[in-house]
Amino acid sequence: MKEYWIVNPLLNTIQVYVLDENNKFKLHDVAKDKGSIKSTIINKFIVDLEKVFS
Repeated sequence: MKEYWIVNPLLNTIQVYVLDENNKFKLHDVAKDKGSIKSTIINKFIVDLEKVFS
């Protein structure tokens, strides 16, 4: 696994963590309420937060 996502419906947030060169997961991106967030390993995989949390 090189990437994982945490979806928190209570806070309307999505966090994306990626594996770094030291084999440690680091926060890559976080989005809240609106906008979009995308995968670092799956091309064109983009999540619209308003659709997820509506």
